[in-house]
This record gives sequence, C-alpha cells and structure tokens, in this order.
Amino acid sequence: MKRWLSIFLVGVLAVGALIWFVPASWALPLLQSQLRGVHLEGVSGTLWQGRAEQVSIANGPPLGSLDWTLSHRALLGDIHVGVDLHQPQLQLKAQIHRPSSTQMDVRDLTLHMNMAMLGTQPWLHGAPQGLLDVQMPQAQLQGIWPMQLDATGNWWQASVRTAQGEVPLGTMMLAVTGQSGAIQGTLNDNGSGPVQTSGRLSLSPLGWDLQIRLIPRNDDPAVLSWLRSLGTPAADGTLELRYRGGLAQLSPAARQ
Repeated sequence: MKRWLSIFLVGVLAVGALIWFVPASWALPLLQSQLRGVHLEGVSGTLWQGRAEQVSIANGPPLGSLDWTLSHRALLGDIHVGVDLHQPQLQLKAQIHRPSSTQMDVRDLTLHMNMAMLGTQPWLHGAPQGLLDVQMPQAQLQGIWPMQLDATGNWWQASVRTAQGEVPLGTMMLAVTGQSGAIQGTLNDNGSGPVQTSGRLSLSPLGWDLQIRLIPRNDDPAVLSWLRSLGTPAADGTLELRYRGGLAQLSPAARQ
C-alpha cells in the first residue's frame, strides 16, 4: 500500500512539475488557438514566462518580439497576463485579465509607435509621420467591443507626407472615453501648429460619426494644397470634414 502511495505521490509531483515548467513551445498550439489570428514564431521560455521572437496578426507584417508573464491562476480559468511587444518602431505594454471567454479587462496600457508604420492612408491623402504615444489606464471589452474605455494620447511632430511634400501639423492631442459601449473622442492641436485642428468622434455598435474642423494659421502652400485635396474650404479657409457609417448616418443630426 505504501509503495502505491509513493508511486502516486511521485506521479502527482511529476505532473505538477511538468505543468509548472511546461515549455512555451509545447504550449504553442494552445496559445495560438486562444489568441485567434495571432501568429507566434521563435517561441522560447515557459508557458508562464515566455518569449516569441516574432509576432504577426492575420498574416500581416511582423510586429516585433513579445515577452509575456502568465499567472498560474490560469489553471483555474482566471487568466492574468502581462505583455510586452517591442521593436524599434513599436512598443506596447499592458496587463490583461480575461475572467471569461467573452470579457477582457485591459489595464496600464502604453503604446509608442512611429506613425510611418501605417503607410499611406487614403482618407489623409498621404502617409502620417511623427510619433504616437498612448496611455490607457483601463478598458473593458465584451467580445471585441470596448464597453468602458479611458485613454489619452499625443501625436508628436505630426505631419502628412504627400506627393507634393511634407505637410506639418504640429502636435495633436487625443482623448477617448467610453461608458456602456458608447465611445466619445476628441482631437485637438496644441495651438502652435500651422493648422488649427478640432475633431469629435462618436462610436457605438450602431455606427460611427467623425467630424473634423481644419483652419490654416498661415499661407503655407503645402498646407493649403493638402487641405484642398481633402475637400472644399470655405472663404475663410476653414475646412469641415465629416465621415460616418452605420445607423449614425441616418440620424437627423448626421444629415445636417
């Protein structure tokens, strides 16, 4: 009897040690099935504290290397993970809690990105340049939709690279908040750039509505040419832009 008990205890300890120190490469199929669309390469370390040399999403371009720390509470279905994604043009850190398969809480997220990574954006009629810093103390997602959100950001040395040349915009400031699935955002310049900028964003599961007002502060030919490429300015040079979709465009306010 004692012999079988000893064998049982040794087996339990062996299984426990295997789970505690399971290599991340062994757990790769499980990791990628949970991450849904995220592809990891060059995985090392353990399931609980590991590293991927390269990360990509939905067969997109490489995003950089990823380090993670996973709490052992995941064995009980309560997933807490810290992530650190980094490359020369992109750094992202966050703490993620996934209490259920449909809910995700994100805290202490910081993002630093070279905007040139985005390439040419048709709605901008050019390629954004400069550095973006974002801080998001907290967000709560239901599925993939943010139910609660609190984030601020700065787009430093903002500019748009066009076929006619570089269009400077100064520094842009972004603030986004959300409650009960309704997201509100504002975009403003810091008052010293060549374009006075003010924008408002409304976003919900029913639709979205983005309004931007751009007013040149000087007669810079590159700035004026870029504004005319976006729309028809008023007599005083003010350009009003509006982009909307979903049911938002059917509201009376959207038709004004």
